[in-house]
Amino acid sequence: MSTTDASHTTDRDFDWLLENLKKKTPGIRHVLVLTRDGLKMCFTAGLGRDGADQLSALAAGIQSLSLSASAEFGDGIGAGQAMVEFAGGLLLIVPAGDGAHLAVLAEEDGEVGLIAHNMNELVEQIGVYLTAAPRQTENSDERG
Repeated sequence: MSTTDASHTTDRDFDWLLENLKKKTPGIRHVLVLTRDGLKMCFTAGLGRDGADQLSALAAGIQSLSLSASAEFGDGIGAGQAMVEFAGGLLLIVPAGDGAHLAVLAEEDGEVGLIAHNMNELVEQIGVYLTAAPRQTENSDERG
């Protein structure tokens, strides 16, 4: 597992929790925690850095679309859970703290209810520790 500056955690803080979610839930291939803007925070070992980068970008985009749909057609409160089903797998994403999301890539025949339940249990355990403040953009006047 790897962790970036996007959180105040260390590799060991959540490694065993993400791996435990993967082991205890049949059908899960990979688990990832990401920031709202698509930076990987931590992920299970089998995913790899490049895969985690790609999955982070995809999950952030899906959550952004979910938020836009809620604002336009829903109650505007925000995105809850999102799920994408595709040939060969499932992608489930849930909010996991202030500015963070938990994403799970699962087999296409994975039991969605069980996976979502276990994801939400994990968020209850670690969500308060996951904070990812929005990135600050540089002021164009300071660039010279």
